[in-house]
Amino acid sequence: MVVDTSEVPGWRTIGRMLADNARRYADRTAVIDGDRQLTYGELHGHARALAKALIAAELRPGDLVAAWAPNGWRWVVMVHAVWLVGASIVPISSRLKVFEAGPVLERTSAPILFTADECAGIHFIDSLRAAYGAHLEGLPTLRKIVRLDLDHGANGFADFVATGSSIPDSLLDAAIAAVAQGDVSEVIFTSGTTGVPKGVQLDHAQLLRAYWGWSGIGSLNSSDNYLVITPFSHGFGLNAGIIASALRGMCMVLLEIFEPGHAMELIRRHKISVMGGPPNLYARLMDQPGVAANPPKSLRVAFLGAASVPAEILRRVRAVLGIERVINAYGLMEACVVSMTRAEDDETVISTSTGRVMPGMEVKIVDDAGAEVPAGAAGEILTRGYGIMLGYWHDPAQTEASMEPGGWFHTGDIGVCDAAGNITIVDRKKDMFICGGFNAYPAEVENLLLQMGPLSAVSVVGIPDEARGEVGVAFVVPSSGQQVSESDVIAWAKQNLAGYKVPRRVYVRDTLPLNGNGKVMKDVLRREAAADVIANASH
Repeated sequence: MVVDTSEVPGWRTIGRMLADNARRYADRTAVIDGDRQLTYGELHGHARALAKALIAAELRPGDLVAAWAPNGWRWVVMVHAVWLVGASIVPISSRLKVFEAGPVLERTSAPILFTADECAGIHFIDSLRAAYGAHLEGLPTLRKIVRLDLDHGANGFADFVATGSSIPDSLLDAAIAAVAQGDVSEVIFTSGTTGVPKGVQLDHAQLLRAYWGWSGIGSLNSSDNYLVITPFSHGFGLNAGIIASALRGMCMVLLEIFEPGHAMELIRRHKISVMGGPPNLYARLMDQPGVAANPPKSLRVAFLGAASVPAEILRRVRAVLGIERVINAYGLMEACVVSMTRAEDDETVISTSTGRVMPGMEVKIVDDAGAEVPAGAAGEILTRGYGIMLGYWHDPAQTEASMEPGGWFHTGDIGVCDAAGNITIVDRKKDMFICGGFNAYPAEVENLLLQMGPLSAVSVVGIPDEARGEVGVAFVVPSSGQQVSESDVIAWAKQNLAGYKVPRRVYVRDTLPLNGNGKVMKDVLRREAAADVIANASH
């Protein structure tokens, strides 16, 4: 099937796109969340009703609305309502604890927070009250909390929606019409190498164009049922999930937390045709009992976004799951979608590269002096084009540091571009590692662990792990006169950090190895940690 990947239709904003496609696909199921289903017509109607409540709550265009909750149908309704009225969504991972999420609420001054009672043992509202006071006096700009897991009662979703019943359609329509394509639609905080979360700002036009192209190259269309596994707090879940689905009229089937048996059950029950995730996710699916003997018949497109895809997994995805179209891609929050493999690419290209540059984007590979290197040589990937962020939220210094004259953005990724234009990532962003599909940034984890108290130095590195892809290990130096154990650090981390950031091993040291510039030699630490894992495995 040939699907249009040219310039996005003239919607200009996400809200207008939803309204148009709600008419086009009015009776098509848009969202399936357990037993709850919404058609596109119903999704649009619910979003408009909630948008009126946001207007009644005096939310202004340009305000930031925070969402700290797991995936669910109300999350989808909520974010479309936020976009309708010209506000920006600030998604916060439901895996984060208040120690990590609270500073985002402080920095953004979000007047409204959509949350839930609990997810994976994290009690969101209770933890906020414990940290900021019973009446959240420590968050003075936060005026309203709305629960996405409850309709009625304290902070109930339906009760909040009802507060907008007196807002006339004409007032909402005027608010929708006032939203411009260049208005900020989302601010997603990504930690990066400095360890300080940075809010990436993207506008309506950028996201519409990026995911119109992404979904078109993926051959996605209104007959597809799309299993959305990635959290909406992640750029892929939000943009390649919610926005891409609405763009193409697809049906989203939601999975709150990935469990391979349940995921396979949903694939069979709802005849899933599209899904995305890291290679190890597909491996876990294929290892489920009975899958090889009785594979699902509906799957046709798989996104396996990774720096490299093991050739054996790629072959198994096609042979075991019967997927005809496997796609690898490269993107980052600051630049949307940079490159993708195409339908005509062979297994070698898909397995070893992230394909060719997207229309409207450019890439060049440069050496340390900023000079462009020849095809086949490694260097830092710089990219420019329509998808480059508007800047880091309230952080002009970091924005300027990431950009070169001419609009080139420093990705921090090391890559190679071959003669055919295929981009291979040979080293990920600085020292970042991926644990269970989640990006973990050592600098952020180091800064957080230092707040434990009795540590004078911390260095975190990622090492391979069969179950999670990679895991973090920490090397710590106690402060003078202090004693600390591996169990002490891990217990503190489990209490205060998201699970994927918690070090799986902690090595207590008197000093850390430093180079001539006084920087920690992380390569030495990686080798030491990997050797220790091998030694323990052999016993």
